Amino acid sequence: MSIESTSFYREMQVENKQREAEKAGKRNEMGKDEFMRLLIAQLEHQDPLEPTDNGEFIAQMAQFSSLEGISNLDATVSGFADSMQSTQALQASTLVGRSVQVLSNVSELREGEVVNGTVDLKESSPDVFVAVYSDSGEYLGDISLGSREPGEVAFEWNGLDTDGEPFPPGAYQFRAFASNGNEHEGVDLYLAQNVASVSLNSGKRGEIMLNISGMSDAIPLRNVKVIN
Repeated sequence: MSIESTSFYREMQVENKQREAEKAGKRNEMGKDEFMRLLIAQLEHQDPLEPTDNGEFIAQMAQFSSLEGISNLDATVSGFADSMQSTQALQASTLVGRSVQVLSNVSELREGEVVNGTVDLKESSPDVFVAVYSDSGEYLGDISLGSREPGEVAFEWNGLDTDGEPFPPGAYQFRAFASNGNEHEGVDLYLAQNVASVSLNSGKRGEIMLNISGMSDAIPLRNVKVIN
């Protein structure tokens, strides 16, 4: 074969490699099918006088095997994620009609029942209490929790006034405070809410959302502090 023919084969090889690389670049990432087509094109247009080195060819095949393995692993993980999502959705559906505690300042008092809550205390405090207000903001009294160490402090409100008379059923506001030695500061409070339904967040794949009675925004399941 003449030098001109050898040069022609080399040019064809370079052009085909460039063409395949441009196609792959437009897709931003190369899949296993594209990789195999590029490898076959390289073999078809290689210079017969200077064929692909065995070591280089083995390295390319190893790369393909790695790509194939990653592709299969991705499919497996994706299937596992879908299965986990279905399982989580099924488990979350059992919360419908039940009470969960979420970060909130409002809860509903039902006739003959109590309001449950949890104070999230970051530091120890000599005096912790929860102030209770009507739905319109009128102060009704305190729930004293005394001196507490850091952690979750559970409490309940029986819905009775200082004379032992029950307040009417409905929505009430709550604020938790803890003394730092000089003054009282507000701290996070989780209150019992009733789960009306369960849905999937379209913005985040696989995130379970709880639709709470009386609340306009759904609550992520991961934000639930306590299931009553």
